Amino acid sequence: MTMRQTTALLALLLIAATAFAHAGHAHTYMGTVTMVHDDGSFMMKTTEGKDVTIATSSATTFDPARANLAAGKRVVVKMTLDGKTAASVKMGK
Repeated sequence: MTMRQTTALLALLLIAATAFAHAGHAHTYMGTVTMVHDDGSFMMKTTEGKDVTIATSSATTFDPARANLAAGKRVVVKMTLDGKTAASVKMGK
């Protein structure tokens, strides 16, 4: 195998590895709650300045209790693997 072929093979393997590196990763958002909706979802502004709507379910855990969630609260939200709902919401003190 020539040096050129070896380099091309390594480059291909690195590209393939980075394409799958993010699969199955649970996203985490940090920021401030901007609005709480009646359906259980809420909006937040992340520390990067992005507005995100977070859906919750009966399986979502809150620390402290869900009743403490309000606009202005700082939160860390861990999403489920499918990225559709929050797995946990931890609020700042």
